[in-house]
Amino acid sequence: MALRARDDAIRELLDAETIDEAELERNLRDIRFINAVLGWRAYTVRGVARYARARGLRAFALLDVASGSADMPLAIARWAARSGVTAHITASDISPQIVRIAARQAAGVPAVRVERQDALNLSYPPASFDLALCTLALHHFDPDAAVTLLRNMARVARHVLVYDVERSRPAHLGALLLTRTLRMHSMTRHDAPASVRRAYSAGELRALAARAGLREARVWVGFPFRLALEAPGAA
Repeated sequence: MALRARDDAIRELLDAETIDEAELERNLRDIRFINAVLGWRAYTVRGVARYARARGLRAFALLDVASGSADMPLAIARWAARSGVTAHITASDISPQIVRIAARQAAGVPAVRVERQDALNLSYPPASFDLALCTLALHHFDPDAAVTLLRNMARVARHVLVYDVERSRPAHLGALLLTRTLRMHSMTRHDAPASVRRAYSAGELRALAARAGLREARVWVGFPFRLALEAPGAA
């Protein structure tokens, strides 16, 4: 599979309007494990920490868009607590089922609140947050929707961070091997390689950022297969 072009036709099972609750719980558990074992959590925390330290922040407000079961916000909250930084983190997702699961995961962590929000129609006023974060979710959005998502993130936050998988043959092969070798749930076995096929290249992400008006966006690819964007948001 060449993967030269993004696969607009394939859909991830996680994007269904309703999912069997037990299957969804298992899939989200698989995703949390993948995020941990492949270093996505650590990579995301480092990005947020660099942002806070570069600005000398001892407190910040962060919005996590399309958060899933909130493992990234919880990891950021743990780093903030260890570092003596006050974090006010909002984990948001459009799925009521996922929001319920995320709320259970975040129970007892006062730094993280979970809200239902449509990433394409965020209800927050301009510059409500210091940082808007989207991790491993951009590929769920077709190009026009991705532009809207980036524009909305830039409106509600002073800075934008986006991390996703880079579309490539090695990433696709890795997703197949990992999910099958570890006998993950069938939903995960379908969605992990599908997410790589739906993912954007660095050049495509630059074009999306330009369409969204993120004029100073910086896009790069980190190891392994980590597609990243950082840009100023609201003034």
